[in-house]
Amino acid sequence: MIVTSAIWLAFVAVALWPPFRRGPLGFAVFVITMTFNEIPAIPLLAFVTSIVFAGRPSGALETVLAVGLVGATSAGLVWLQMRAHDARGAFEAGLDERLGEGWRSVLRAERLRGSLLPTPWAAGILLPFPRRGRGVMRSRNLRYGPHRAHTVDVYRAVAGPGARPVLIHLHGGGFVSGRKSRESVALLNRLATDGWLCLSANYRLRQDGLHPNPLIDVKRLIAWTRENADELGADSSSVFLAGCSAGAHLAVSAALTWDGDGLQPGFEAADARVAGVIAFYGYLGPRTADPSSSPRLLARSDAPPMLIVHGTNDTAVPVEDVRAVAADLDRASRQPVVFVELPQTQHSFDRFASVRSRVAADAAETFLLWARRGPEERLNG
Repeated sequence: MIVTSAIWLAFVAVALWPPFRRGPLGFAVFVITMTFNEIPAIPLLAFVTSIVFAGRPSGALETVLAVGLVGATSAGLVWLQMRAHDARGAFEAGLDERLGEGWRSVLRAERLRGSLLPTPWAAGILLPFPRRGRGVMRSRNLRYGPHRAHTVDVYRAVAGPGARPVLIHLHGGGFVSGRKSRESVALLNRLATDGWLCLSANYRLRQDGLHPNPLIDVKRLIAWTRENADELGADSSSVFLAGCSAGAHLAVSAALTWDGDGLQPGFEAADARVAGVIAFYGYLGPRTADPSSSPRLLARSDAPPMLIVHGTNDTAVPVEDVRAVAADLDRASRQPVVFVELPQTQHSFDRFASVRSRVAADAAETFLLWARRGPEERLNG
């Protein structure tokens, strides 16, 4: 029991205080931290089960030590779950700072749940694994371009309006891995349930994914969505981008290069503008020496509104780097760039339908509804 408890306590300690960021140990820390942070109830159940079947301590001293280790491990796992509540306050503070009180009137006008962002505790704890939303239909592997990677899944409610606002989602993976059904499933299902048309796309990776190929893919997908708006049931005037990690880099870059020369080969005349961007735990640094690969160098006054979300415990992309880029984008843009730092949050937090992931989905929908209203309507509440 003592050895078992000590091992579990070490995992909890790594989740609370990540010790490494790079190399094989850094990857192990990422996996442990992301898992224990987002679904601590599952490790807690596994820990309790392992203790039940572990050998009993033989003496008084060993019993005291075992009880202490069991108590510390259990308390640590409970604390990991409790601190997910901090995400709500972080989002509300970030929205208040850059959007003012207007976002709360959007919630009331759109009849979302309450005047503040809800905290979906029960669902996030008891149903932490992504699953399709009730009444949501997914059409898989539609083709939006000639390359084998040019496939997209479409999420939409079975019943709903004809022309729906559009969210295009781009997965992460460092431009070498990833797939369209991995991250932000909770967000895609939530928006589809609420009447959005959600597209989650693959794009070129590895050698095929050298800059600017993935960026061209995203712009091709935006153009394809508008060309097929009637068939998809899409509102071509309300197209938004969202991305995770590398996908966030693409989302921000595409939004800032809608008129970029050479980035729409073969479809130069297509409209690639978007109405807003959401970037979750994004790498926002340069990919190459080409300025079009660096969101910071692409900053412009006519950029759409953006919501940039990053965890303070992100071991893959330091929060300080993203904070600096977000500040530069905000200074350049006439539209708000909302930067939210999620306390004690790791990279890839939305791979699960966890409490934190569901709160992020609520905040993302709120931001999208606010951005859809347009500047004049926002001011009038």
